[in-house]
Amino acid sequence: MKWATLISIVIVLSCTESRILQKRHHEDGHAEDPNLSMESIVGLIGVEHAKALAMALFSQMLSKCPHHEQVQRVRNVMDIADLCSRGAKHGDCGKSVMTIILNEICKTPENPEKYPFHEGCCKKEDPERHKCFIEHKSTDPKERTEYVKPSPEQICKDHAENRDEFLGHYIHKVASSHTTMYPPAILSFTLHFDGIVSHCCKDEATVGQCLSEKMPAHKEEVEHVCAVQKHNCYILQNFNERALRASKAAHACSKFPHASFENVQRLTDGIVHLHQTCCGGDMMACMAERMKLTTQTCEKKKCCEKPVLERSECIVRLPNDEKPADLSPEVRYYFDDPEVCKRFKEEGDAFMGRFLCDYAKIHPEHSAELNLRIASGLEKAYKTCCAGEAHNECIAKEEETLRHEIEASKTKLKTTCGALEKLGPYHFQNIMIVRYTGILPRSSDAFLLYITKTLTNIGQKCCKLPEDQQMPCSEGGLGMVFAQICQNQKTPFENEKLAHCCKDSLSFTTPCFAALTVDETYVPAPVTAESFNFNDEFCTPSEADLQAKKQTFLMHLVRTHPKITDEQVKTISEKFLAMCGQCCKADQRNECFATEGAKLVEACTEIFATDVAVKVEHHVQVSV
Repeated sequence: MKWATLISIVIVLSCTESRILQKRHHEDGHAEDPNLSMESIVGLIGVEHAKALAMALFSQMLSKCPHHEQVQRVRNVMDIADLCSRGAKHGDCGKSVMTIILNEICKTPENPEKYPFHEGCCKKEDPERHKCFIEHKSTDPKERTEYVKPSPEQICKDHAENRDEFLGHYIHKVASSHTTMYPPAILSFTLHFDGIVSHCCKDEATVGQCLSEKMPAHKEEVEHVCAVQKHNCYILQNFNERALRASKAAHACSKFPHASFENVQRLTDGIVHLHQTCCGGDMMACMAERMKLTTQTCEKKKCCEKPVLERSECIVRLPNDEKPADLSPEVRYYFDDPEVCKRFKEEGDAFMGRFLCDYAKIHPEHSAELNLRIASGLEKAYKTCCAGEAHNECIAKEEETLRHEIEASKTKLKTTCGALEKLGPYHFQNIMIVRYTGILPRSSDAFLLYITKTLTNIGQKCCKLPEDQQMPCSEGGLGMVFAQICQNQKTPFENEKLAHCCKDSLSFTTPCFAALTVDETYVPAPVTAESFNFNDEFCTPSEADLQAKKQTFLMHLVRTHPKITDEQVKTISEKFLAMCGQCCKADQRNECFATEGAKLVEACTEIFATDVAVKVEHHVQVSV
C-alpha cells in the first residue's frame, strides 16, 4: 500500500489545543527529542526556515508583543545557532530549541499587565517552566490584536522591498492569532501566502481582484486545518483514546483498503499517541514525534524525498488507493458464519476491530462515523443474539436494522443537498437559523450566525463532490461543528437532550443532533420592541451587512416564539421587509422604525396567538 498516503492522516499540518492532556504529557516523562537542538533544526530546514520557526514560537508564547520585539529575540537565538554550527563552545549549544526560546523570553522582564504569569513561570525549571508558559498561552480570539489590512498596492510594495520582513510580519500575525497551531504549519502557510502575493503582484492592474479571489480560500484552509486538529483534541478530552483510535482506524481502512489489519493497528496506535503529544501543547515534541512517525512509515516514497516543509502538502494531495479487485461486495462472514459468536466471545474488541476494518474497506463511500455506527450496531446484535440458540437468524434480523440506518443516512444527505440546490446558500442558512436558534436559544447571535454559515458552507462544499465522496465530507464536517456547539455550552448543560448528543457517543453525534427539536427548557421572553431593536442600521448599503441584520432579526424572532411555523416566519418576514422598505425611504428613519416597529411587534403577538400548537416544519424557503 501507499504508506506515504496513509500517513497523511497524521501529517496534515495542524493546530492544537494547549490545555488538553498536559498532565499526561509532562508527568509521563515525555520530553522533546534531544536531537532537536537549534543547530540541528538549522541543518534540517535551513537558516531562513529556522528563523521563521523561531518567530512563530516566540509569537505564540508572547502573543501580545509587537513584531519588532520578536525580531530581536529571533536574532539572538539565531546568533546562538550560528555560533554552535561553527563549532563554538557556547553554553546553549546542544540545548533544545524550546530551552533556548524560553531562556530568551525570560532574559527580560515583561509587562505584568500583559503577562502576569511571566515572572512566576521564569522562576521554574524545565519542564515545569515550559508547562507554565503552555498553560498561559492566549487562546481567546477576543485577545487578538486588531489587524489593519494594507492596501493591495502596499502589500506588493512591502513584498518587493523587503520580502523577509514582509513574511516575518505574516508569521507573527498568524502565530499570535493561532497560539496553539503546529509551527511548521505556519511556515507552510507562509510559503502559500508568499506564492499568492508573488503571483498577484505581477500585474498591477488586477492585483486587488487577484488577492480578493485567492486569499479567502487561503484563510479558510488555515482555519480548517486548525479545526481538524482541535477536533482530535476534543475527542481525546471528551470521549477517550479508544474513540479516537476507532475513528482513525475506520478512516484508514476505508481510504487504504490494501493495508493489513495489523499494519493499521500499529499505525493507529502511533497516530493516537501523536495526537496525545500534540494536544499537550508542546509544539516541538509534537514536531519531533511527527517527523519520527513520518520517517518510519514513508521511507523512500516520493513525498518524503521533498524538503521537510513540502512533505505534508504532498502527502495530503496524493490520490486515494483504489479498492483491490478481490474485495467481496459483502462482509458475509460476520453475519452468516455459524462460528461467528464463538469468535466474538473469544476475541472481543479485536474481532470487532477486524469487522470495522473489513467493512470500511468495501464502503469508502460511507463516512467513518457511519461505519462506526454499523460496527456498534453489530456488536450489540452479537451481545443479544449470541446468548440464544438461533443466533444467525437473530443477527440477520438485526442486519436489516443496520440497512435502515445506512439508507436513512443516505436519504438525509440527499435531501439536504437537494434543499441547498433549490434554495441557494442564503435561504438555506435561514432554515438552519430557524432550526438551531430553536435548539440553542441561549447562544449568542454571533455564534448562531457562525455555525449556521459553517453548516451551509459544508453543504456547498460536499454536495458538489462525486456522490461517493459526499458522506465522508459532510459528516466529517458536521462532527466538527457539533463539537463546537457542545464546547460552547455552559456546564452543567441546561438541555439534557443536547447533553446526551454531546456526551454519549462520538459516532452517533450526527443522527442525535438531527433528531433534536426545540429546547423545551427555554422560557422565551415576551415579544417587545426591545426584542428586535429596529433602527436605521437596517438601511445599510452593504448587501452582506443587510443579510446579516435580517438573519439576526430572524434569530430574535425565533427566540420569542421557538415553535414558530414556517408560515408564521413567512408572514412576519414579509411585514418586516415592507417596514424596512418604507422606513429606509423616510426622512426620519429612526422615528419611522419606532412607529412601524411597534406595529410589527403587535402583529407578531397576534400571529403567535392564533396558532401556537403547529409544529415547526423546516423544508420551505424562509424568505427574510
